[in-house]
Amino acid sequence: MLLLLLFAVGCAAPRGPIGFWSRNRLRADGARQGPWRTYYDSADTRLATRGRYRHDQPLGHWRYYRYAGSLERDDRYRRRGRMLVRRFHPNGRLAERGQARVEAGADTVHYYWYGFWQQYDSTGQPAGWELYDQGWRAARGVGAVPRRSAGGRAN
Repeated sequence: MLLLLLFAVGCAAPRGPIGFWSRNRLRADGARQGPWRTYYDSADTRLATRGRYRHDQPLGHWRYYRYAGSLERDDRYRRRGRMLVRRFHPNGRLAERGQARVEAGADTVHYYWYGFWQQYDSTGQPAGWELYDQGWRAARGVGAVPRRSAGGRAN
């Protein structure tokens, strides 16, 4: 009888995800690892983010969704904290794209934009551009991002 009771309690106990295919796994040291999803609701029906972690660091392609379900932002994490960022209008069209960087210190995390950022209107046409230097806007213009000449300077 005691064995039956222990078996029933063991089966009913909540468990974490099992297997390499499971999402939102934590390693023994508490670091996030593998596929990761977050939701706006407790029923897991309204997706908020979707991506992957390796050694508690975001890796590869991450998507961030609005509460209504449309794509808000699309990030592609590269090496050494660099990332390609695309932000979208509520109608699904591209709003802006550019590069960002994440630098983690001992007690701080610094996220900033750098380089040229192209902005688009709600119909998808280039509306303007901005140039960032370590998060500070250095210049802005109208239309498409200036093309670079053979010498590396913007025309």
